[in-house]
Amino acid sequence: MEDHLPLVSVIIPAFNAGKYIRETLDSVINQTWLSLEIFVIDDGSKDDTVAIARTYQSDHLIVLEQKNSGACVARNKGLSLSKGKYIQFLDADDVLSQDKIEKQVEILEKNPGYLGVSPTVHFMNGEDYMKMDPREESFWIHDTDDPADFLIRLYGGDGERWMVQTSAWLTPSTLTDTIGPWNEKLLLDQDGEYFARAVLASKGIRTTGGINYYRRFTLGGNISAKANKIENLRSALLALNLKAQYLGKLTRSDRYLLAMSTLYQEIAINAYPQFPALVAECEAEVRKTGKKPDIPVLGGQMIELAKRFFGWKVAKLLRKRIHTLMKN
Repeated sequence: MEDHLPLVSVIIPAFNAGKYIRETLDSVINQTWLSLEIFVIDDGSKDDTVAIARTYQSDHLIVLEQKNSGACVARNKGLSLSKGKYIQFLDADDVLSQDKIEKQVEILEKNPGYLGVSPTVHFMNGEDYMKMDPREESFWIHDTDDPADFLIRLYGGDGERWMVQTSAWLTPSTLTDTIGPWNEKLLLDQDGEYFARAVLASKGIRTTGGINYYRRFTLGGNISAKANKIENLRSALLALNLKAQYLGKLTRSDRYLLAMSTLYQEIAINAYPQFPALVAECEAEVRKTGKKPDIPVLGGQMIELAKRFFGWKVAKLLRKRIHTLMKN
């Protein structure tokens, strides 16, 4: 640790991450930014996550255990112990470039009160992520002094829906102190709700070029795979209602309304046909906006033709039927 450098606290919630956590921790301890404190908070893992993490334990890397309570509880535990000027949240199966923290600290030191965000590469196990190009968000994220506009664009207010992953951010602790803890009621879109608060509490966004963060896709780990559980969909809807509330206090522009329509429609699509009451609730919110969102691609040519002529519900039922036939 370098005492003259601003301290960065790295908070890593971990659950059954034994396959990946070594690579994740290597990417942290090999950062070119030397002033780090690292907290690994294990959330009741049943595998060797804790045993592996403890091989890295030092004065600056602390491993803690809690009963299975969720990532938000783990992150809040890390926040309660953190002393850093900046906070790096990191998922236990993702990877930082060696200069990720350094580049973001350098920018934020020149821009107090701003949030740092980096480009992202998305990869599957076995892929050489070091040779991959960043996903689309690397081409749309930009410096801005208008936090509300950043979120509206992120949410689809200009006709395209984007995402920023949890670990792409670097957050000043002045902002984490201002906005309070992670919402422990949320199971899905926890980061979306948290960083909506952070963005709106900030002066704006400052970006880094190059590749700074690598996000691993694992089977069953993405939103669409979790969307068949009512508790997850309810969480996504709660998070969205909160985001709409935060942003709606600042603007009711047509772009805001289109963004909200897009997000409510997204949940409705994920909930159909298993949870008709939730679909109806989301569709009611879409109607309130007065905006008709574009429906995302749901499948191949046959499915897209069904969507065009008969609507997205028929298209989704057709997709489900095709998947069932392919399995049998």
